[in-house]
Amino acid sequence: MANSFKLTIYTDHFAPYNFLNDEGVLTGVNFDIVNTLCIDANIECTFRVQPFARAMKSVSLDPHSAIFSVAKHENRVSVFNWLGPLVSGKTYFYKLAGNNQVQSASLSELKSYTLGIVRGDIYSTLVEKAGFERGKNLLVVAQEQEYIELFIKKRLDLIIGSEQVVNNQLKAYGLSLSNVEQLYELPVPPSLKDNYLAFNKQVPLEVTKRFEIAYNKLVQQRGLAYFMAPYEK
Repeated sequence: MANSFKLTIYTDHFAPYNFLNDEGVLTGVNFDIVNTLCIDANIECTFRVQPFARAMKSVSLDPHSAIFSVAKHENRVSVFNWLGPLVSGKTYFYKLAGNNQVQSASLSELKSYTLGIVRGDIYSTLVEKAGFERGKNLLVVAQEQEYIELFIKKRLDLIIGSEQVVNNQLKAYGLSLSNVEQLYELPVPPSLKDNYLAFNKQVPLEVTKRFEIAYNKLVQQRGLAYFMAPYEK
């Protein structure tokens, strides 16, 4: 059955891990890894890009599907079969460089400022635990571009992400990490630090086993850092 199996893989815009380039072509370090796994596992894969919350709903409804890059949140662990980790990074709060209106001596003081987050993102739970409240100082949007534009216009005080993610978000607006100031690391439980490829549980075990074999071979022969190099320029 595995030889004729067709897998739909959902993802969202989460540069540099998975994103549409200027030509509208899906790319990114984790896309490169997952696409390589499809080839090595000899499984026909179709990739679909959707806003994160919609992608999560799609994979839950499609029995022949998977999704990346997702964290192993406790509410998701039993819902999917997991493969990974893929590439990820530490998560920090950032403000615009030179924005003297944002003054904080501790992580807890950041609650005095506004923050943008993508709906359904794992960060939403974590920042709410850190004291941010929807409708008060936490803006929840469908796609990251919405809060990045507000941040650049100084209508939003803070953003969060890894250095790689934030750098790619800013790059689309002609900016870089030199235009922001890294503040504090977001406390993330060990189980949520990594990104994964998650399979709908109805995907046959023969198929997921092929991916597991391909993943182990990829890690042993090339390593994940091999795929990160093209995106570190």
